[in-house]
Amino acid sequence: MQILAFILMLFGVFMLLKPTTPPINFTKTPTLTKTLPFFSPSTLLPPPPVKSVHAASLTALNGHTMLAAYFGGSKEAQSDVSIWGNLYTDQTKRWGEAFKLLSASDLSRQAHEFVKILGNPVLYTHKDKLYLFVVGASLGGWATSKIYVLRAPLTNPKDLHFEQILHLSPFLNISHLVRNPPTPTTDGGFILPIYHELAKKSPVFLKFSPQANLQFLLKPNSLKQQLQPSLVPYQNCAFVVFRSYKTERFYTQSCLDFWHWRKPVLSNLNNYDSANALFNADGVLYLIYNQALPHNPSARSALRLARFNPKSGAFVPLKVLDTSLKGEVSYPCVLIFHDQVHILYTKERKGIAHMVFNLAYLKSL
Repeated sequence: MQILAFILMLFGVFMLLKPTTPPINFTKTPTLTKTLPFFSPSTLLPPPPVKSVHAASLTALNGHTMLAAYFGGSKEAQSDVSIWGNLYTDQTKRWGEAFKLLSASDLSRQAHEFVKILGNPVLYTHKDKLYLFVVGASLGGWATSKIYVLRAPLTNPKDLHFEQILHLSPFLNISHLVRNPPTPTTDGGFILPIYHELAKKSPVFLKFSPQANLQFLLKPNSLKQQLQPSLVPYQNCAFVVFRSYKTERFYTQSCLDFWHWRKPVLSNLNNYDSANALFNADGVLYLIYNQALPHNPSARSALRLARFNPKSGAFVPLKVLDTSLKGEVSYPCVLIFHDQVHILYTKERKGIAHMVFNLAYLKSL
């Protein structure tokens, strides 16, 4: 029976790699209500009782509640790292106290395999359920990692139950990581951007069905040293940016449809091995990225905002959102909630910061 199960798993992965190509379209972003400009400076989420936190993700559980998740422990890639969460209610405009969502031992027990360390969490609300995609590794560093999927009812996000390990390779199913959230599709499914960190270090898109079952796997390009794709709907298809690894080249890419991607384009901005967050506000693309302060050696000393100009293909810098002379302001994530742009990011690895503004404020820049 184990041999048969292994053969069926191999067949399933091969089908992912050589799929049929049904039409797949991205769901357009909602139109935002026009209001007066609003900007709220960053505040820190109530922290968990750990030394270091990083890599936040954000989702809306319903029309008045958001959930943040991030990893925290003594430091990154340690066995004491857990996934922590905070809830935000629109009525109070405040974040609740931090609580533990998942530990490595919890995941080991549910997945029936040893998980030593946890990494990037990604939250996604889909059809009245909360999904957590999380990176875990059993030995070594992130090169041996897998993507684990857990699910919870929206009414009780703490009640996470293991769903599956994403099987993305017919042989060594390792070195797949996730950082940025899925993008919904018009068939009721979604596309999860992930990346492969072994050897070539390349982006991969995973198409899920309306029932959240993995259907297709697509590599949008043959670039190397490109990690953490950030994917959003744009115009008639989508737009994606990447994090560069050991190079300052910053690439963007657009598509004709899900199956057909234009050649990657070198951006006017550089990327200094830092995570980006791309978002679409009323048909206009914005990028949150890192670029160092003057005379500061750390690229993550400043978190910046830029607007994409489709005519020139360039990003136009607009504003420095936050700075740090001691450490970093990095790893942004974005959620448009109640006509406002909510941003979470790492603040010096000591806290997760929250910043809010609206469309009118963006247009005023």
